[in-house]
Amino acid sequence: MYSESTTPDSGRGPWARVLSAPQVGSLATASIVGRLPFGMCGVAFVIFVHARTGSFGVAGLVTGLYTLAFALAGPLLGRQVDRRGPRPVLGPASVVCALALLAVVAIGDGSAATVPLALAALVAGAAMPPISGVVRRTWPALIPRHDLTHAYLFDSILIETVFVCGPLLTGLLTATVSPAAPLLVAAGLVILGTSWFLLVPVVGVVEPAAPEHHTRAGALAAPAIRFIVLTGLPIGASFGALDVALPAFGVAHGSSALGGLFAAAVSLGSMLGAVLFGLVGGRFGNLRQASFRLAVLQPLVIAPVLLAPSPLALVFLAVLAGTFVAPAVTLRSRVAELTMPPGTGTETFTWLLLSVMVGTSASAALAGPLVEAGGWRLGVLLAIAVPLAALPAIFAGRRLLPTARVQHG
Repeated sequence: MYSESTTPDSGRGPWARVLSAPQVGSLATASIVGRLPFGMCGVAFVIFVHARTGSFGVAGLVTGLYTLAFALAGPLLGRQVDRRGPRPVLGPASVVCALALLAVVAIGDGSAATVPLALAALVAGAAMPPISGVVRRTWPALIPRHDLTHAYLFDSILIETVFVCGPLLTGLLTATVSPAAPLLVAAGLVILGTSWFLLVPVVGVVEPAAPEHHTRAGALAAPAIRFIVLTGLPIGASFGALDVALPAFGVAHGSSALGGLFAAAVSLGSMLGAVLFGLVGGRFGNLRQASFRLAVLQPLVIAPVLLAPSPLALVFLAVLAGTFVAPAVTLRSRVAELTMPPGTGTETFTWLLLSVMVGTSASAALAGPLVEAGGWRLGVLLAIAVPLAALPAIFAGRRLLPTARVQHG
């Protein structure tokens, strides 16, 4: 573990130091494959369920329940990882998740009844391995603290790579094979990717937390953690609404498979935002100031999507809409790294993802009927309205955040 006293290598920049650190390459590659099923399933559920039921309302409900189950079960799995280590938890979870995804396909190709589809989606979401929490917990073991902002930005790029490749692969498989094919591929990848991830040496040596760190409150014992968990809800709300609105735009312009392209464009924008923030992040102020300024930026970059006149234009506007994501996620990770209780690393970072997923699931469930009733623009309006409504609470609670610099070096 690197210490606070470690000083930067003046001969190289922070990006070079992060990318050249031992085991970073193997951790990055394995984590992309391990997280790819999660990047596929959001869009895959919408496309598959809509194809089998003909209803965006049912598709939004099933997708929302899947993400809600992941959000609620993720911290519980994360706490077990902190207490028992990654291998005894993630391996069995991947098998259960894969079986549940196969069940969704079987039910959809059979009766396509809403309740069985929803139950199978719930199991799939609850058993999805929380690989992102393990990865973010692992970075301080590989990277000195003064480079952690760039490590978290790099991890955001890895996540967005998943959310670029996942929807694109989903759209390709849907267009060339069938709407069920993405879920079948995801079922195979969740086992393959998790197994590969667990073979990375640094992941295998993650030690369980000491017994004195086992508390009922866990990560939520820290006020700053509770606050950044809540601020993830409006971030997720934008995701959930766009997850339904963008495929609906595709249907209105000829093909639901376009939804995968549009979702990938949002993730590409997040990758672009990560690179830009790595260059100019310090100009946003300290962590307290930057967190609020990025919250203001979120609805501003999404709003132009309402003006999209064609699929090509929407691709470019979706890239713009995604630029706030990686910087916002990175700042939340920096706050967590500075304020989380000892022995709660995986649980803490999984809570951060949980709050985003809760916002995503609730917004997707609400966006489905809205889009069904009034078209795709109502979904985009929901993606704008929720973060706008949250700004007063974020402004009032920002005092709970540390005033440390966003980045060093």
